[in-house]
Amino acid sequence: MAVASEHDTQALLRMAIGPACHELRSPLAVVYGFARMLEHGESLDDAAREKYVGQIVRGAERLDSMLDDLSKIGRIAAGRTPPHVEHVSLRSIVDDLCATSTLDGRLHVEPGDDVTIKADPAWLTESLQATVDGLCFEDGIDVRVSWRHEPHEVHIHLVPNSTFPMVDVEPEKSNLGISLARMRVVAMGGSFDGSGDRVVVVLPRA
Repeated sequence: MAVASEHDTQALLRMAIGPACHELRSPLAVVYGFARMLEHGESLDDAAREKYVGQIVRGAERLDSMLDDLSKIGRIAAGRTPPHVEHVSLRSIVDDLCATSTLDGRLHVEPGDDVTIKADPAWLTESLQATVDGLCFEDGIDVRVSWRHEPHEVHIHLVPNSTFPMVDVEPEKSNLGISLARMRVVAMGGSFDGSGDRVVVVLPRA
């Protein structure tokens, strides 16, 4: 399903709420479950207690990160956090993505001619990283990044070497990371489309 730049960000916010509520339940269940085991675990040894506390801390950290993403989505939809759009080199954005990516060796770039686009550099780098993270949902998946020019826009292609269920990047089903990426791309005047075998991010040329 394509999301064009003219779509109201409020509509994107409404579509993100359902999947977000479902996603938030997972770390909450971890925290609650291990807390209950500690509560009733009088016979637990120190190693078990340390393990359970570690699970609670990691679950709480994940929950905090997800709530932060949801808050960012809400602020963008409300117009409280606009993008800082600049004329930037797409190649420099992709270079930054490769330099900071948490998926070392799993991101492969097929560079085209450099082109200047209108975008918030930090938002675009983080949006591409979140999308790559979402596509690499298990070990063994690599993502190929390429782009092509049109007279007034640039199409950035992110193609995983897997049969990734692209339905999972549709607005009504996306995880919070991809929902935030989509919201940011749309707020920058672009579009975010996950269909077929790839995600395509479209942004205006400078």
